[in-house]
This record gives sequence, structure tokens and C-alpha cells, in this order.
Amino acid sequence: MPTPTWIIIIEGPILRFALVIVLLGLARLVFLSVWGMLAATHRAGDRNLPYSQVFKETLGWLFPLHRLHRTRPVYSYASFLFHLGIIVSIFFLQNHLDILQATMGITWPALPHLLVDAFTLAAIIAGTYLLLHRLYIRSTRSLSKVMDYILLLLLLNIFISGYVAGRSWNPIPYHQLMLFHTLNGLVLIALIPFTKIAHCVLFPLVRLASEIAWHLTPHGGTNVVKTLYGSEGRKV
Repeated sequence: MPTPTWIIIIEGPILRFALVIVLLGLARLVFLSVWGMLAATHRAGDRNLPYSQVFKETLGWLFPLHRLHRTRPVYSYASFLFHLGIIVSIFFLQNHLDILQATMGITWPALPHLLVDAFTLAAIIAGTYLLLHRLYIRSTRSLSKVMDYILLLLLLNIFISGYVAGRSWNPIPYHQLMLFHTLNGLVLIALIPFTKIAHCVLFPLVRLASEIAWHLTPHGGTNVVKTLYGSEGRKV
């Protein structure tokens, strides 16, 4: 059966265009973040930063297994599984790697299909819980923005359509479902540099940026107090 024209177009020039947007957008964010940290370090009076401690803390948050049970354990584990499912399904599904190789000429070993399916199901369940949590828990709903719901729905659309498309019991014509799957994926890719998903590259810089922000110029703390409370401000 010949490949539909829309697949050739979407997985070719349109995908390349979306990848250019996300790569340039993320590179811009990283550049601005690093430039800001360098400028802050140059202005700081104390440049002795605890780089090893920052590195350890960053790794601790990248792999937060020992933190998940501390607060809102169900939500924390669901969020962790959802992120893990995204990483596994995007970067280790053979179909995705075939497209990546055809588009950019690079690839790496894929995980077994059954294992990717298991992570996909886990991500669907976890993502559904996260969406319901945002809808029905007042404290979370008050902090959620429209884009938070859009991103969750896009991701669930991608997971569910991709999983169902590969089943023998799929009730929807395969190519139509894959069109829906692919379009949702392209929209998500294009949104990455402009939404909170950009933390996928900015997160390792967060701890260092926070540490730099607290290394003020000489007498910086005193000057802040004077600004807030006047010349009779309390000592720092």
C-alpha cells in the first residue's frame, strides 16, 4: 500500500520546520539564561559559588525518587510516571526513531515495543489523573492556566491515539488516526519553546541561577533594606 501524500509532507518538510522552531527557540532560551547568569556573576561581590552542591541538588531533582512520597505522594508519582512515559515514548519508540533517522539522519537503539506500550499506558493513566486533579482540586485549579489544560490534552491526545493506532482492535481507520496523532504532535513541538515545557532544557540551570541570584554585590543586602525601610532600616 503506497504511503499517503499527507504522511510524506507532514513527516518531511512540516516536521523539519517544527524541529527548527523548537531547536532555535530552546537555544535562544538557554542563551538568554546563561547570559543572564554570567552578567549576574560579574556583578556579584561573592563569586565563590558551591558548584558541586548545586550539581548534586540538580541531580536530586532530576531523579526525585526519594522526594516523591513527601508531599502529595499520589500526585507526585503520577507526575513522575507521566514525565517518564513522555521520555520513553518519544525517544525510544522504533517508529519515532525511524522518522528521526529519515528526517535528521540520526538514531539510537529503541526499547522493546511491549515495554514502550507499558510506559504509554502508565502515562495515559497518570496524565488523566493529573487532568482530573487540575479540574476538581480547588488549590490546583486556582493555579492552573488555560495553557496547562491545552498541553495536558495535547499530550493525552498523542498518547491515546498513538496507542490505539497500533492495536488490532482499533475502530478508527489507521491513517486518519495517525493524522490526528501527528498533527497534535507537531502542534506540541512548535509550542515547546513558548510554554512551561521549555523546562526540559532550562531545569538544569534553575538551581545555579537561584544560587547566583542570592550572591549580591558588596553591601547589597544593606542597600535593599534601606530602600525598603529608609535610612533607619534594620541591620542585615
